[in-house]
Amino acid sequence: MNKTYKLTNNILGWIIGIVASAVYIMTAEPTTSWWDCGEYIATASKLLVGHPPGAPTFQILGNVFSIFAGDDVTKIAFCINCMSAICSGMTIMFLFWTITQLGRKLVKKLGEMTPMRTIAIFGSALVGSLAYTFSDTFWFSAVEGEVYAMSSFFTALVFWCILKWDEEFDNPKDNVNPNRWLVLIFYLVGLSIGVHLLNLLTLPAIVLVVYFKLSKKASVWGVVLTLALVSFVGSFFFAPLAMVLIWLFVSIPCLYMAIKKGAFNSLAEWGVFLSLIGSFILLGVILYGIIPGVVNFAGKFEIFFINSIGLPFNSGTIIFFLLLAGLVTWGMLYSIKKDKPVLRIALYSFIFLIIGYSTFLTLVIRSNANPTIDENNPEDAVALLAYLNREQYGSNPLIYGETFNSQLIDLKDGNPVYVRDKNSKKYIISNDRKRTEYVFNPDHEMLFPRMWSREKRQEYINWLSNQSEDGSREVRNLERGKIPTGEQNKTFLHTYQFNYMYFRYFMWNFVGRQNDFQGRGDINNGNWVSGIKPIDKMLVGRYDNLPSSMERPGHNTYYFLPLLLGIIGLIYYSKKDGINSFIVAMLFAMTGLAIAFYLNMYAFQPRERDYAFAASFYAFSIWIGFGVFALISLLEKLKNSKVQVISSALIVVLCLGAVPGIMAKENWDDHDRSNRYTALAIAKNYLDSCEPNAIIFTLGDNDTFPLWYAQEVEGYRTDVRVCNLSLLNTGWYIDQMKRKAYNSDPLPISMEWEQYKDGSRDQIVFDKGQNQFIDIKSVVDYIKEPQFDNMRFITLATGGYQAPSGKIIPGSFSIPVDKQKVIENKTVALKDTALIVDKIEWNLKSTDVLKAYLVMMDILANNNWERPIYFAGTTGAEGYFGLEEYFQQEGLAYRLVPIKTQPTSGNVGHINTDILYDRLINTFNDHSRTDKVNNPNAPQKEAYPYLWGGINDPRVYNCEDNIRLYSLIRSLHQRLAEKLITEGKFQKAEEVLNHGNKVLDPAVNPYLTLSQIYYSFSTVYYMNTYFKIGTKSADEKGMKMAETLLLDLKETFDWFNECDERTLEIQSENINYCTIILSELTSRLPAEKVEQLRPIISQINLSGILKPQVTSISKTINKQIPKISTLFQEIYQNLSEIQRIKDIAQLIGDTDLYNYCNSEIEKHLTTIKGIDPRMESSYREAL
Repeated sequence: MNKTYKLTNNILGWIIGIVASAVYIMTAEPTTSWWDCGEYIATASKLLVGHPPGAPTFQILGNVFSIFAGDDVTKIAFCINCMSAICSGMTIMFLFWTITQLGRKLVKKLGEMTPMRTIAIFGSALVGSLAYTFSDTFWFSAVEGEVYAMSSFFTALVFWCILKWDEEFDNPKDNVNPNRWLVLIFYLVGLSIGVHLLNLLTLPAIVLVVYFKLSKKASVWGVVLTLALVSFVGSFFFAPLAMVLIWLFVSIPCLYMAIKKGAFNSLAEWGVFLSLIGSFILLGVILYGIIPGVVNFAGKFEIFFINSIGLPFNSGTIIFFLLLAGLVTWGMLYSIKKDKPVLRIALYSFIFLIIGYSTFLTLVIRSNANPTIDENNPEDAVALLAYLNREQYGSNPLIYGETFNSQLIDLKDGNPVYVRDKNSKKYIISNDRKRTEYVFNPDHEMLFPRMWSREKRQEYINWLSNQSEDGSREVRNLERGKIPTGEQNKTFLHTYQFNYMYFRYFMWNFVGRQNDFQGRGDINNGNWVSGIKPIDKMLVGRYDNLPSSMERPGHNTYYFLPLLLGIIGLIYYSKKDGINSFIVAMLFAMTGLAIAFYLNMYAFQPRERDYAFAASFYAFSIWIGFGVFALISLLEKLKNSKVQVISSALIVVLCLGAVPGIMAKENWDDHDRSNRYTALAIAKNYLDSCEPNAIIFTLGDNDTFPLWYAQEVEGYRTDVRVCNLSLLNTGWYIDQMKRKAYNSDPLPISMEWEQYKDGSRDQIVFDKGQNQFIDIKSVVDYIKEPQFDNMRFITLATGGYQAPSGKIIPGSFSIPVDKQKVIENKTVALKDTALIVDKIEWNLKSTDVLKAYLVMMDILANNNWERPIYFAGTTGAEGYFGLEEYFQQEGLAYRLVPIKTQPTSGNVGHINTDILYDRLINTFNDHSRTDKVNNPNAPQKEAYPYLWGGINDPRVYNCEDNIRLYSLIRSLHQRLAEKLITEGKFQKAEEVLNHGNKVLDPAVNPYLTLSQIYYSFSTVYYMNTYFKIGTKSADEKGMKMAETLLLDLKETFDWFNECDERTLEIQSENINYCTIILSELTSRLPAEKVEQLRPIISQINLSGILKPQVTSISKTINKQIPKISTLFQEIYQNLSEIQRIKDIAQLIGDTDLYNYCNSEIEKHLTTIKGIDPRMESSYREAL
């Protein structure tokens, strides 16, 4: 390698890395984002202990980056987001150098280095690295404070390091041992475990590089032999026909060629396959041996030396590591004495793997300080093992185990849980885990079970039902409790886990994406598209020139160009350098399909999981780069070197524009988060929905982690105690809730550790509540009695399969109300004092009560109306414990108040208009506000010009998580306005409605949004609230909303009218929603207002859209009428649907459609009359 080439390579690599980093920093979110980001940023900023299995490397580096925020805590999140951006930029840099390294190796095979081939190398690296820079999945992770960007960086760095080892092995230098790169790789792998385990999947590719370098006789025919063997084994995971096809077209031809070339009889060629198997073993040793094994043995030593010998805590752990160090030292001396270089390098690698892995010690150190976030409390080696094993999440079978329909026949003992007892100075068993693990009928277990989750039973059945047109009998067998067949297992593996949860994501990145809404197997959301109309029509129906109700920034199309270039590169590279292309293929497969197989994902996931496969897309980008090399290689036959150079440069420029250029253009708008503060705004609005020193119960990630961020990082409203009900089922979290945290006092929990520890009182079953209304404190006091200690499952009910554990207690409780106190502490406003009840009385909706709700009962019993208690508005009925009738909406949270309010039209809780008005109009708007409760004298910042974190900012990309909030925001404003109207405060009501339309500006967030249909329905009700005010200005605004919504509907119907029959069938649900909204819109308007809108209404044409629907419904009714005695209600529903369409036809003046609907209804009624005249009369009267 000459100096010019090396300098050019280094400079271009750094430039491309800096450019990528700059792009990511420019588009990075300026604060926390949704899901785990809030937790990761919070734990990094203060080195707290996040969720298992931990990310200490990420947290340590994140803590360093947070220093750059200086004294401005509001910049910490951006600094950590920038860390992800820089890690991603460095990933691109190492990808560039990886492609140039592989390109140089290819040139060595082809001959001399010419100017054209130099351009080919650098052009390939530019196109491949920039394609990955602007790819959908990688860019998404690059702009937020999550672990996946750093994980990708370690993957890129490790793969580049093995190529550097390969280079130095071929070009040795004096006093430089190339094996230093292997030691560095294992150190990096150890560090990467403290980020994410994904980096371990590079090991097979690394082992293959080493084997091919050390073996002098291994060739590409060893790869062919390996492909024959791997394809043969893999074929058994396919259906019989596919299996035979794999044998015929892959396994047998590859085996034939391997035999013909002598590979079958060569030990060196067999070594390729054996090294691959060896890499899997190495992967298993690290994943299941070293990672948990080191901690496991340390824990066993700890328990033995403390409990048996009586040494102080941590002595056993220290002794274990001293012993381990001694063994490694002895091994090192032995390898030097006996001249065992392989043993020596293995020991060096092990040592540095452990050094990298040692970042987990920071979790133990910090956990012993009892920080405010201390998940699982891993204070010692014993607790750290459970933390690393993710025991709180449970496990799913991978190789052999149960299915969702497997019969449970017994319970077996699990491993006991030990905890420190400071009084006895020993480790004691806190949870013996007797009979805690399921034992299934052996006949109901199978190899590689893909459908295992009992909670997702119906989802599995629905998925299989949708995959087979003639498999109804087999699906019915599943519904009757039969276990899935082997073929059904394979079907789910291929159609869902491989196709839907991997291949779909792959196509998102290199072909195009339908939209940015999570798919659930439907055709309308989350699929891949290309931008080529005929192909897209086959996939999802027509999907061009979309109306505003369907148009999304996440609709991106690349016209197959990245995919085609990658396939060209794969074919060319495999033909010219089969060995290294196979190594890239192993990286591609291990970080793609292998992950999909290992994760064994159920249907459906809480969110899209494409981020887990980013390294696979990294590997494919290498082939994209070699696609450029392949195109330039076509110029080899040209004689004129100058023409070669110019043509090569032109190809590079064209490829840059056609692949990364299009990807950047398409993806920029839905990956630019530079002005989005929504997650922070929602977090502050949750906290400011609470009075000082409040308790707020949350349940999910998005109503918990952003709040953690706001409190831990920005120090906002630290007087409010956020209590997550999912975590409240664990003893360690209850411990933390009983400690003071910043300005928040301990929660009023009376139970002691022995009473709430894991394995004690985990679940209580009450008898059915029927208005007995027992004082809740007496119930809690009874359950606290020693007789229930160490009982996991307590039955206090009759009629169950288990005898009662104690006296029978109904799930019907009461809480006494101190009227004087609730007035004095303003739990109830003076104007509402007449509404105060003597007791809060309610029946549980579910009599099965988990520990979290037992602790909630304890809090309710002992709070005595001292601290305000709130429930997050997004928690849902699951987290409300049946208390909805005593809620008061005070923002994004409901407050528990002694006022009984019956839910109406799905709305929950009483409304104090003074409180809710002040928060919606004056408090919630500006996310940059300071904490006025704890820091009233803090200098106020200039108000941010956009509302709710920029949700109405036209520059902001509102993702699906933002859009899910629309209905809630709309409902808050409408409910407050409705209440103000009943109080006669019409001006304020109009002001509130105006404000709601400012937050959800229709110019930014259209009224008609088919992906959030409830928001569109709420727009109709919102409009109607304007009319209730009765003023001229309110009427005008209501009519403006009606006109805007009607124009959105017309635009959407016009688009439907241009669609083909198949698209109309695909869009039938959306068409139905639009017609219902049209009906609702016009039915809620007075006749004179409908007439004002007549010019728009008359332009709506529905015949071509709705006639096919009427025909389809009629065919269904024809099939149902012979079974009218059993399908009476179903026939009525279908007739009503035709009647509804008929009414719409009358509204828009479509005589043809009206007459057609009328004739179909009369035809069916006549048929029914011939069967039973009374039924015909009933139907006619009902219609």
